Amino acid sequence: MKKIIASLLVLLLLGMANKVTPESNEYSIIKNGEYCNINVENLSYIYKEGYPVLPYKYETYVFPFGTEIKEVKVKEKNVEKIKLKEKIEPAPAPYPKKFEIKEGEIYSKDEFYPSSWYEYEVHAGINNGERVIFLSLYLYPFRYNALRNEVLHAEFDVKIDYVLPEKTESASLYDFLIISPDAWLSEIETLKQHKESKGIKTIAVGLNEIYNSPASRKGRDDAEKVKYFIKNAIEEWGIKYVMLVGDGRNFPYRLSYIPSEEYETSFPSDLYFADIYFPNGSFSSWDTNNNDKFGEYKYQGNTDLVDLAPDVYIGRVACSNADDVINIVNKIINYENNAPEFQDWFRNIIVCGGDTFTPDDGDKSGVYEGEYLNSVVLSKMDDFNEIKLWASLGNLDAPGITSYINSGAGFVDFSGHGNKLEWATHPPLDGSKWIEYRIVHVLQTTNKEKLPVVIINACSCGRFDSGDCFAWKFLDHPNGGGIASLASSGIGYGTFGTYSSKGLLGWMEVNFFNYYKEGKKVIGDIWASSINGYISAISKKDDADYKTIEEWTLFGDPTLRIGGYIGDEVFVYIDKPLSGYLYIRDNEIMKTFFGRTIIFGGITIESRAYNAEKVEFYIDNELKYIDNSSPYSWKFDETCFGKHEIKIVAYGKETKEAKISVFIFNI
Repeated sequence: MKKIIASLLVLLLLGMANKVTPESNEYSIIKNGEYCNINVENLSYIYKEGYPVLPYKYETYVFPFGTEIKEVKVKEKNVEKIKLKEKIEPAPAPYPKKFEIKEGEIYSKDEFYPSSWYEYEVHAGINNGERVIFLSLYLYPFRYNALRNEVLHAEFDVKIDYVLPEKTESASLYDFLIISPDAWLSEIETLKQHKESKGIKTIAVGLNEIYNSPASRKGRDDAEKVKYFIKNAIEEWGIKYVMLVGDGRNFPYRLSYIPSEEYETSFPSDLYFADIYFPNGSFSSWDTNNNDKFGEYKYQGNTDLVDLAPDVYIGRVACSNADDVINIVNKIINYENNAPEFQDWFRNIIVCGGDTFTPDDGDKSGVYEGEYLNSVVLSKMDDFNEIKLWASLGNLDAPGITSYINSGAGFVDFSGHGNKLEWATHPPLDGSKWIEYRIVHVLQTTNKEKLPVVIINACSCGRFDSGDCFAWKFLDHPNGGGIASLASSGIGYGTFGTYSSKGLLGWMEVNFFNYYKEGKKVIGDIWASSINGYISAISKKDDADYKTIEEWTLFGDPTLRIGGYIGDEVFVYIDKPLSGYLYIRDNEIMKTFFGRTIIFGGITIESRAYNAEKVEFYIDNELKYIDNSSPYSWKFDETCFGKHEIKIVAYGKETKEAKISVFIFNI
């Protein structure tokens, strides 16, 4: 009966949306030089070297952990054949391979690609604090035969049969496991107490205890012993978050073997410690061929089975000594207690970019990829004050980056190239010149407690296995730097043009901000959501995708709440109108000269208030409106002309106010 009910539930969920691909008149075929492209809005694209670039639709279903997926049924319908004039464009290789449009073997075969109308993957992972099963379904409404130069197009009906697990009680003794060399446990105790004051049940365990624990007995080496201990902590304590304390010299790490051309054969991956289970509940060792080479993907002819989806939220503080531990513990505590989200500097976002791939790399797109990705980020963070440091603007240099970091920002986004010691990029269309920001520059920051979260789209900036790395130094710097960072621990992959945001490290970069704006504020949750989102969104995954997932590393406390905690203090801010902007008929138009706020017509005044029982809206000290519930807003549309003051007063255990001078012309 369970199976029947589950099957019916999925049909009900799909409901009238069984048709998940577009009608035939919703696509267009666009000539692109000697090739063509199929254009469909709101679909993703297969972008694999030498294969045709084709649209696809993905759906993600989330089930309780232990669910058995019995069958996925996809029935194609309304199939039509489309003859093309030009071949469909093949995808180029991603960087660090050479960019070139080259037809793969599939172009000489009398067969359709993809070979079937659909595929699916099943992964075990964590989602919103619950362990779950992810079913990722990929539907291919366009299949292409290059030899015949024709496309088959279809729509689909989908049905999923599954068996739900028996309901079991899960442990909930602790939320957060901190693993550290024994010598630093006393320093960690301060952080443990802070976390528990925030309602996060925390336990700190030394490496020696782990190595000697019965739970770790199956481990073949220190790294696997740590992983088995985390598995047991999930099952016995209900752990959701794990922080690894130590760099590659004093904490075990795991190398994953996914070679990147001649650049490297392996790289450290902390996802290894977080990816505990296969969907059937068995242990994900990352070494299914038992050759002591982990995470292999086409390495010397070997490929290991890995689940990829994290089962815990994990972060690393790559400390090398007790002073490093004391520093990062103090940074975390001060950041969370000072509630930076409610301070003006936090509303700044700094973006740094240039022309990541130039004609010297074979890039003919004319797009400055770093700046383009920065722009995508800014479009998502549209309620932040943008600070563009771009090669094309001539204002991207080390002193400028340091100066703006010193002024304070909630986030810094670097998009370009890198190695473990620096981030870098090119001026427009000039691959011979480099603009660099190095560890030595990070150490020159003096932003003290105005600490940003730093996102780095670049090669190897998070390579922590042998000495300091660029991403970690933001956290390690005691007089400034950052509070957390995300970066790749090995050679990173990317591609040119506007597709740079659709996959590989560019996808990770922009989607961090997507998840933040969706309301996720705990940084470990955002890291895991990025991994899970990539797994679900990208079909036909290859070595570049596996490496992108495995190398994306969080430096910092995975339980860190971005913006900190507000306690019971009252805060109030005016979000609209913003200082120094022009508004016409309630729409924000542009920044004004001389920083004046000018309004033509009526305007909706919007406010953020925290720990407030009510909010009052005033014009020139005259009470106009009282709002008793969030979101707080009031539409002002009275006739007036000239300079006026908008004031908002929030009432809670105390009274706070925010005000702004504006010029209103509403006749």
